[in-house]
Amino acid sequence: MSRSPESETLVDLAQDKIAVIDASGRFRYLNAATRELLGFDPDELVGTDAFELIPPDDVEPVRAAFEAVVADGETPDSPLEYRYATAAGDWVWFRTRVFPPAQTGLDGYAPSSRDITLEVESRRRLETIASTSPDVLWMFTADWSELLFVNEAVKPVFGIDRETMREEPQAFLEMVHPDDRPAVEDAMQRLSAGESTNLDYRIGTGGEGMRWVRVPARPVVEDDAVVAITGFARDVTDEYRRKRQLTVMDNLLRHTIRNDMNIVDGTAEQIATRVDDALRAADAPLDDAAGLAADLVDHAETIRRVADDLLTSAEKQRGVIDLLRRKEPPKPLRVASLVETAVDSALADCDAAAAEVSVRCPDDLRAFTHPELDYAIAELVENAVEHAEAAPEVAVEVTAPADRVEITVRDNAPPIPAEERDPITDRWEMDDLTHTGGMGLWLVYWIADRSGGDLTFDSGEDGNEVTIAVPDAECDPGVDDPPSDASVSGPGPNGADPSRRTRDPPANAESDGGTFSGWDRPSDGPGDSEA
Repeated sequence: MSRSPESETLVDLAQDKIAVIDASGRFRYLNAATRELLGFDPDELVGTDAFELIPPDDVEPVRAAFEAVVADGETPDSPLEYRYATAAGDWVWFRTRVFPPAQTGLDGYAPSSRDITLEVESRRRLETIASTSPDVLWMFTADWSELLFVNEAVKPVFGIDRETMREEPQAFLEMVHPDDRPAVEDAMQRLSAGESTNLDYRIGTGGEGMRWVRVPARPVVEDDAVVAITGFARDVTDEYRRKRQLTVMDNLLRHTIRNDMNIVDGTAEQIATRVDDALRAADAPLDDAAGLAADLVDHAETIRRVADDLLTSAEKQRGVIDLLRRKEPPKPLRVASLVETAVDSALADCDAAAAEVSVRCPDDLRAFTHPELDYAIAELVENAVEHAEAAPEVAVEVTAPADRVEITVRDNAPPIPAEERDPITDRWEMDDLTHTGGMGLWLVYWIADRSGGDLTFDSGEDGNEVTIAVPDAECDPGVDDPPSDASVSGPGPNGADPSRRTRDPPANAESDGGTFSGWDRPSDGPGDSEA
């Protein structure tokens, strides 16, 4: 029969550091792995304080845990992780379990320490990646009752901090758009059942700060059972914005411009036909010649009007493209100056001889926005004047509820058609049958959106109320007014040359503490363009 090996020989073969310490924490024994892991000869450390080689930042919780073992006589449920000094002056990471005498029969406490330095370094690299990632990295238990991990990106994307998520693991559902919540809950059930998912949905309520996120996720399966759910959420709002922008441009090219060009083509054909008929009947009476002239004038006017509309659309499209290309962030700007410029420009570019326009705006209010905000306001005012069936009545009112600045334009025009406003407010997806007819309201929307704001409509039989909401700057009162040319290069939303704009109110404007009312402007032209 072979002889059993000595216990000390077996302990010395172990790769973990195994020691025996007394109740005061002094080493009584260390195995041979001490030399490999720490560079110390085991006999060197016998009699020394085991806690002396633990750095000051780690020593107190380790000492407290050891004293608890001495007091309770039981091994803790969780191991300790801490750094330990080497003979070379470096640090290694140990994961240690301490066994009391009652479990080992030894005259002392036996800590068994495993080198986890590579594991900790790898984990820290992953934590660094997670902390700097703009994507929300997350992991839940299979039944979604416990959050196992989420990085800091959850705050900017979902608007929830990590502590709230730990306390209420499904709190993120409250941030999901109500229309998208059923699809998210269905995906959660499918993941718990072992099916991978990939879902796009909205965060927010469709107004201020709404974002799109893309969330691929998969179950973690062990022994044919789902033990966890992991995935990430990526903010794809810009992708959806680009998709919408391309859809609008495609619609303009495929529908609006094509229809207008059909009118031009058909009218030109009528002119050619009438002229050909006149040449064939050279001896036609004078009345027929007068009729021909009238028809030609009418047809030429149609071509001129349609061409003017096309040029206006092209100018707006160029302005939109320039706007979308610009990367400058919003900045604090004085709202009164922007409103003043916008109203003056709008009334100069449309038939406003009989228009009654009032403006109420606090003189010192500042918004965190882009200088192009005046284009957006001008577009709304111009539309209100042009589409009014009676004498135009337009009211521009600026207020500052909570942390927002709201510029509201009210009019007495017929209601803005649902097909014009609903695609902008996400109530409709644009397609071949449901699409807008122009660029004007889209320009307004994109200016508000780029400023972190929103555009809302309230239309009824008595008129429309369109509100642009942008962040309140709460800026230093020393911020300069925006210069008159601090706008997107090129013509404005109505095709007007920026050089025509003026910041001076008309001679008959009434001023009251920064509020102007009764702006009556003569028309510079027929202004046939529509939004």
